Amino acid sequence: MKYDFVSVMEKKAKEKPVRIVVCEGWDERCLQASADVLEKGLAELILLGDVEEIRKKAEELEIDVSKAEMIDFRNSELRKELAEKLLEARKHKGMTAQQADKLISDENYFGCMYCFAGYSDAVAGSAIGSTAALMKPALQILRKKGKLVSEVCVFTDVKNNRTIFGSDFSLNTAPSPEELAAIAMNAAEAVREYDIEPKAALLSYSTKGSGGDGPEIMAVRDAVELVKKQDPKLMVDGELQVDAAVNPWAAKRKCPDSPLKGEANLLIFPNLTASNIFAHGLGQFSEMTMDFTILKGMAKPVAILGRSTPMETVRNMIVGCAMQVNSE
Repeated sequence: MKYDFVSVMEKKAKEKPVRIVVCEGWDERCLQASADVLEKGLAELILLGDVEEIRKKAEELEIDVSKAEMIDFRNSELRKELAEKLLEARKHKGMTAQQADKLISDENYFGCMYCFAGYSDAVAGSAIGSTAALMKPALQILRKKGKLVSEVCVFTDVKNNRTIFGSDFSLNTAPSPEELAAIAMNAAEAVREYDIEPKAALLSYSTKGSGGDGPEIMAVRDAVELVKKQDPKLMVDGELQVDAAVNPWAAKRKCPDSPLKGEANLLIFPNLTASNIFAHGLGQFSEMTMDFTILKGMAKPVAILGRSTPMETVRNMIVGCAMQVNSE
């Protein structure tokens, strides 16, 4: 069944004021999303960029972002403070004062350090730049110590009127069994935050041995066993093909003893190649939509907005950050 995420997120976002820094505040979609968020009082926003450019674009778009704080990060009086804090945080990795001063001129480093220093509660970026451009500083500065970071995507399956979660879609290229298990448990945690019981399927090109016992299949099986030991309350199965995971008729024929019964709502992909092709293919060849993403394993919420993401999704991810802050 399709889940009304927007209402849940908005309700939690409004519980207390949350400050979110938007690294590319001059992006058209970010401005449109920000106008809606500000109008509805869902978060307090800080837009980075040339202030005059931001105001001019807002005027051209006929939207009101006047309630947002705007910071010219290249000329901000906070540059010196944030550069010094960045140096302190990264000097054990060999960073110099000159390098820190140069990096703080980048919107992503400025935004992450702005959050790290306590000026905001969350960060939203990668609307123009690549995922890597945002995640490099985010992982250096804002990740939880010793925690695997993974991205959970939320999809609406229009054809079957249901919501599907999936992971990992951005960060872990070729996860080991241990990392795959951590990805599954991160994702299950995200599903539970919406008061939904996760039903996790660890995916493969094989269903219960139909593809043999090769190393890729064995890695998925090992991950399943690790998840069962570390999160015994989680309903999980694998290795499964997609149809066996989400189609009851296919499951009955391919894996009749699976506890999921073809009703998985959480799909864990074996590697980034598989997940990335799946996610980008959906928007091109099906009616499924990606509603928003959730980054797990971070000390502060970080939203990867995406360069080709619809404005509505950008808006939902910003609101999702506010929800995460208020859910902690």
